Amino acid sequence: MFAKATKNFLRDIDAGGELISISSLNDSDKAQLLSVVAKKRRFWFWQKPKYYFSSCACLLGDVLTEEEALKPVVVESEFVTYEEKNVGLIQGNVDADFVTIHGNVGGTEKVESQSSFGTLRKQEVDMHHLMKNVQDRKINLQHPFIQQLHENKNDILCVLKEKIVTTQKCVISQQSQIEETCKLGGKVGVKAKTVTVSVAESGNFKDENTVLEIPAPTAIAYGVVELFLKQDGHFEFCLLSEKQGGFEKKSNEMYQCSDSDPYNARSLCDFDVVDGLRDVSGDRKPVPSNAALCVLKPDILELTKWFATLQELPEPQREELYNLLCEILEDGQTVAQIQAVVEAICLGSKPGLTFLNELKSSQKEQAEKILSLIGYDLQNERLREQSKKDFITAFHILTSALDEMPDSALTILGACCKLHLLPALYALPNITSHEGLCSRTEPLLSDLIDQGTFQIVQRLFSLSNVRLEMNGNAMRAITFKDPGFLPLILYIALSGFYALIKNRKF
Repeated sequence: MFAKATKNFLRDIDAGGELISISSLNDSDKAQLLSVVAKKRRFWFWQKPKYYFSSCACLLGDVLTEEEALKPVVVESEFVTYEEKNVGLIQGNVDADFVTIHGNVGGTEKVESQSSFGTLRKQEVDMHHLMKNVQDRKINLQHPFIQQLHENKNDILCVLKEKIVTTQKCVISQQSQIEETCKLGGKVGVKAKTVTVSVAESGNFKDENTVLEIPAPTAIAYGVVELFLKQDGHFEFCLLSEKQGGFEKKSNEMYQCSDSDPYNARSLCDFDVVDGLRDVSGDRKPVPSNAALCVLKPDILELTKWFATLQELPEPQREELYNLLCEILEDGQTVAQIQAVVEAICLGSKPGLTFLNELKSSQKEQAEKILSLIGYDLQNERLREQSKKDFITAFHILTSALDEMPDSALTILGACCKLHLLPALYALPNITSHEGLCSRTEPLLSDLIDQGTFQIVQRLFSLSNVRLEMNGNAMRAITFKDPGFLPLILYIALSGFYALIKNRKF
């Protein structure tokens, strides 16, 4: 609940900005000004980096060679008063936090939701003073945190320079799941789960089945500055967006991949085989603004080659895997945990059952079934001998895309799967012109013409930064301005799901 509330908060006030949401209360305690933070660049170019605090809560002064303590100048100011209230009729609600599906629906409910962290304050380090304070000082390259960070050549050392904190006690609550049945052909039932945040004015919280009370001050977001470390321990703060942090390389340094492959898992280097899809350097350009959906065709063609391996599963297993994946789309946390396990497998780690401990028993059971179907033995922490590298790579591509989608988009994608819309959605880039147009009479799009169904798909595309319109005899699909990678991420997910049900008779 805390992770979703902070993520939603940043979506509203800092979409595409530099702030990072805090995903756990434990990390909130670690988010101290000048804390050292590890920035881990991910496997595929569409994945956002992840940030980790050191387990020993190190500050910048702790990893410098000189023992003189740092005394930063801290500037504190009012950041924003965040409050949003919505009262209305929810009809066929796919996700009460974000979206309403209109149309013929079974069940109507009046919902009053409130999102309020109250007045928030920003605490930030005076960088000019800090740079003067650390001038000519060095990072201790023998410090355990720095050594472990340097082992992974793509990790970056960062320092926490600002954080957003609450000033009042707040309550995060989660309502019970509500199932609404859409009568769009009598085909689908979807679930809603509402997470709301409010300033605590009393101790009475009615009609809620889960309540989390957080004290003030609690950090809910933070910003970092990257460091570029030289071989002798001197360092620079990367103050410009185009300046990237990292470790200076020796002129003759060659990064070698280990030949050892314990328990038949694959290492990062082993999986570096998908030309065009992996780009750790970050040079891959996002999807263009105001572009027709057909701009995605080259990437979809590349994905199709890899997702073809998903079809090698025996049909009963493929059917079960597809159905389980559709089920977990209702819970973003389960998607994230499965992705973490699959990525750990690809990196050569041993992701045991502890990776799934944050899940409820029913969610954990779903995750274990999915991992078993792709050939991973959780108990013995190894891939089964018959598991193919290409298959695991394909599944990693799929789960990595799902993990990058907003929770609301995942829920609507699940509804589209139940409505059997995948063939039509998958076909769109191939039948749209360079102006983004295609005919409404196109047979492949017959399932999208129904007004209620079209609104569902339209919302899915909108959450993926694609504008889908239907005017007269034409349908038009154009990307938003600065869409990032979200349109491609959507089509990675659609391509993977479509591969699992290709040639299936509905």
